[in-house]
Amino acid sequence: MLFLALLLSFFIGAIPFGVLIGRMRGIDVRSVGSGNIGATNVWRALGPKAGTAAFVLDVLKGVAGPVLGRLLIPGHEIGIAACAIAPVLGHTFSPFLGFKGGKGISTSLGALFGLIPLVGIVIFSIWGVILFFSRIISLASVIVCVMLPFLAYFMGAPGPSVAVAGLMGLVAFLKHVPNMKRIAAGTEPKIGAKKTQTPV
Repeated sequence: MLFLALLLSFFIGAIPFGVLIGRMRGIDVRSVGSGNIGATNVWRALGPKAGTAAFVLDVLKGVAGPVLGRLLIPGHEIGIAACAIAPVLGHTFSPFLGFKGGKGISTSLGALFGLIPLVGIVIFSIWGVILFFSRIISLASVIVCVMLPFLAYFMGAPGPSVAVAGLMGLVAFLKHVPNMKRIAAGTEPKIGAKKTQTPV
C-alpha cells in the first residue's frame, strides 16, 4: 500500500496541467516566455484566468499526495510525509515530459497544505509579503525555500515532515538557479513591468 500511495502521488503530481491548459488554447507554454510549465509562465503567456487555473490545479495535485497517504497508509507518518514529496518530484521530473517539468512551488505549497497546514499557510503568507515589496516572484520563492525547513522545525512539525519540507525547499531552490542569476544581473522580470522576454 505504501508503494501504491507513492506511485499514485507521483503520477498525479506528474500531470502537466500548465501544458494541458496551453494546448487547449493552441499554445505550448514551453515555447513561450520563460519556457516553464508552471502557473507564473502560464499567467504571462495566456493571461490571469489560465494562470490561476494552472496554480489551483498544481496546488491540488500537491494536496493529493498526503491525502492519499492518509487514506491508504493511515498512521504511517514517514510514508505520509513521503507521499507529500512524491507529487512535487512528479511535477518537477514529469515522465510525461521526458522527466522535465516545473519548479515545484505551487505543488509544494499544496503538499504543505495537506501535510502540515499551518506551516503552509504561514509560508504562503511570507511569500506574499515578499512578493508585495519586491514584485519578483522568483525572489519570493527562493527566500521561502530557504526558510521552509527552519520554519517547519520551529513550528513543531514532526521530524519526517521537517525533512520533507527541507527536501521540497532544496528541489525548488536548485530549480531556481537560473532565476537567481538573473536576479543578480538585474534582469529578472517584475510583476507589472513591460514584457521583455522573447520566446525560448
